[in-house]
Formats: sequence, structure tokens, C-alpha cells
Amino acid sequence: MSVEKLDRRARRTRQAIQAAFVELVLEKSYESVTIQEVADKADYNRGTFYKHYVGKEELLSEIREGFLRGIREALLRPYKGMEQVDATKIYPSSLKLFEHIEEHKNEFMALLSVHKGISEDLYNTLRISMREDMHMEMEPSDPPLDYELMLSYRLSATVGVIMHWAEMDFKYSANYMADQLLALVNGKIDHIVFKSKP
Repeated sequence: MSVEKLDRRARRTRQAIQAAFVELVLEKSYESVTIQEVADKADYNRGTFYKHYVGKEELLSEIREGFLRGIREALLRPYKGMEQVDATKIYPSSLKLFEHIEEHKNEFMALLSVHKGISEDLYNTLRISMREDMHMEMEPSDPPLDYELMLSYRLSATVGVIMHWAEMDFKYSANYMADQLLALVNGKIDHIVFKSKP
């Protein structure tokens, strides 16, 4: 059997184990899921599980890393081969970001149920991408914007919107969320009306 066929088979096995694990975590809880249950649900034996993973921690870590790597890839995918893009034309990366989360929402929810630090992981992944993969050129302003503060503000807002979407059980489409995020980022507040007298 060729190495490529073996690799494909190993990939399929790992995907089946991961899908079974995620389903069980969402049904029960991470702590109560056993290796035997994961193997049974994936339709493999325990030996096959241990051939691919040392235990649940390594499995969870691989799911987390794959999910976050996909976030970073999603941001850049629409602009392959481009040197720059106008700020008003970043809809494709916002859409790809939300599509990735929508496509992997079970993994995201499983990760969220195991450790609440996934929002911090998301923030850090976006921050690394914004530092290493791209740079936002800002219009001149008075006072001048501190780049790191601006980045922190925008990334916190993006993660906040993603977390709210998850709390709402992904009731809106990825398209709607991308539209809303861009409107929020590019919109300016006109004025504030006080509901009670200060």
C-alpha cells in the first residue's frame, strides 16, 4: 500500500476519532468521556485510538490547534497573491472567518465547554495574524492612533461578536455576521440618547 493511501487512511481515522470525541463532549462532558466510548463511537478499537493519540488531552489539543490554524488560514485565503487590499474590501476575510467557525461550530462549542480560554486563544490567534501576516495602515488622525491599542480594540470587538454568536447558538448566518462585524468596525456613533436623566 502506498504512503499516500496510508496517510489518507490515517487522516480519515483521526477525523473519525475527533468527530466522535466532539460529539461525546457535547453530549456529556469532557471529564466523563472515556477512551472506550470514543473508540466505540468512531467504530474502532482502543488499540486504534492509542495508535493515533496518547489520550484525551492530546486529542483535545489537536482539535484546538486545527481549529485555530483554520482561523488564521481563513483570514488570508481570499487575498492569495495580493500585496494589499482596500480597508472597505475586507468582507471576504470576515466572511471566511465566520464560515470557518460555522463549519466547525461543534469543535468550537466542545472547546468552549472544556476550557473557557478559547476566547483568549481566538484573540491571540487573530493578534498573531495581524502582526505576522498583515499590517493595517491607518488614516492620519489627531491625536495619532496608537497601533497596538487600535489592534487590541478591534480584536476584542471581533472576539466579543464571535462569542455572542456562539451564545446565541449560531442563530445568524456567517454572511449576516460578516456584514454586521464590518458595519460595527466601520460605523461611527452619531450621538447618544440618555434613557434616564444623569
